[in-house]
Amino acid sequence: MIFLTLAFSTKANAVDLQPVALELVLALDSSASVDAKEFKLQLRGLARAFRDRDVSTAIGHLAPLGVAVAVVQWGGAGETRLIIPFTVLNSKAEAIAFGLRIAHSRRRIRATDTSITTAIQDGQKLLDENQFDGQRRVIDISGDGRDNSGLDIEAARQSVNRAHITVNGLPIAADESSVTKYYREHVIVGADSFVEPALDFDDYARAIKAKLLRELLPLAS
Repeated sequence: MIFLTLAFSTKANAVDLQPVALELVLALDSSASVDAKEFKLQLRGLARAFRDRDVSTAIGHLAPLGVAVAVVQWGGAGETRLIIPFTVLNSKAEAIAFGLRIAHSRRRIRATDTSITTAIQDGQKLLDENQFDGQRRVIDISGDGRDNSGLDIEAARQSVNRAHITVNGLPIAADESSVTKYYREHVIVGADSFVEPALDFDDYARAIKAKLLRELLPLAS
């Protein structure tokens, strides 16, 4: 279950939905393997990316539809927290302001499990129940380990694939060098899905910028 800070209506009536170029869920790893310093590096890297000239310019190129972005922290089943609800960004200024909101957010959980399955399932729920109609829908998962929850990650991947949702991965190879291979084989799914590895948490800022620039490309690119 996601602990939401606002209510979402189901996408039953498409005529009431706001069209956007991209719906993007940014899911940050808050499992026990991520210590306080490492989690701050995720937040700071993500915040810096949205304030970066290249990223904010790419967001501006998606106008007038823009991108609807939400940020969550994930861990075990039932522990996902919505940190920043879906926010439409249409300009450089709005992207920079969003980066400042991320910079001022804090860690809400320190989970025991690394449930990538939960991150995928809760990301799909957010995308299915928001008020937007995106030309593309993407869940962007950052993490430093394999799924150890015992849940069926393949079923979660098949579910998002049927819903035409793409899952991209940012594996952080700080403690396990094979995590990139795992993300490539067992996490990402959907049209044009990809991994953008980070060598460690210090490399996260570079990786998330590169990842966002690929995800923010216009549909025809």
